[in-house]
Amino acid sequence: MNRIIIVVGILLMTTSCAWFKSEPKPEITEPEVPDEALLVKAEDYVSEGISYFQSGKDSLAISSWNKALEIIPEDAEVYNYRGIALHRTGNVTKALEDFESATNLNPNYYEAHNNRGYMLFLLDRYNEALSAFSKALNINPNYEPAQKNRKLVQNIALGNLRQEAFDLGEKIAGKDDYEEQIPGYRKVLELDSTYAKGHNNLGAAYYYAGNLDSAYYHIRKAIHYHKDYPEAINNLAILYKANGDYETAIKLFLKALALKPKYISALNNLGDTYSLKNEKQNAERVYKTVLELDPENVEAKEGLKQITLQVE
Repeated sequence: MNRIIIVVGILLMTTSCAWFKSEPKPEITEPEVPDEALLVKAEDYVSEGISYFQSGKDSLAISSWNKALEIIPEDAEVYNYRGIALHRTGNVTKALEDFESATNLNPNYYEAHNNRGYMLFLLDRYNEALSAFSKALNINPNYEPAQKNRKLVQNIALGNLRQEAFDLGEKIAGKDDYEEQIPGYRKVLELDSTYAKGHNNLGAAYYYAGNLDSAYYHIRKAIHYHKDYPEAINNLAILYKANGDYETAIKLFLKALALKPKYISALNNLGDTYSLKNEKQNAERVYKTVLELDPENVEAKEGLKQITLQVE
């Protein structure tokens, strides 16, 4: 049975479900539950946990995955799932234990090595964190989350980024109110004026607040301090698109995609910009690319629907 892939800040990937050995058949009057039925039940618990997790019900997700692990205790993937939910509830130490279990069960599970490294980083165990990220990259040298996390820890360890600025920035990122984010990110940049992510996020907050001049300023600052920053380049392209400069926006979206080829948001933005330029074939091509990567992507489906309506 295939499992649903959860996409969060630390990536979850699917692996095969671990099989278990059946116990000798006891002499009881009730029939024994077949192994296959137990495996199906375990998968039901896994899927149930994923649904809870995607709905933000982390405690219920953890409970479902606990039940799954009672049946399939050697399933590295479920430990990784539960570790991410534990991290989201703030239980970093327990999350670390689950990621360690996942990597012990499957030493080639590079996503779990990356997740383990991030927990070690949060616990200020920088050398161990760097080692974990390196293990992930030894298995998959192109794994972007581990590349970024290793660079982040190196910058903090070397004093190129202040820990206080990073911690405050992560706290502010969890707030939904953009008006509340603005003073928070300004405080982050008072702590470290060279923090590219802080400038990018402040620029995005200004954009949603309707202050485009300040949005331009800070997003350009983000690119100044980190020239190959695909998210900031995408955001700058959105600003040009909002001002009707579609040619410049397209060039920037393509640049972001050159740096991050499977960047779904940039692809959707590119498709929308082509539509605004009345380049329907290009827009259709881009949206179909999105759906190859993410078959259920709502924005791409809607984009293709609008193109079809316009053609008819």
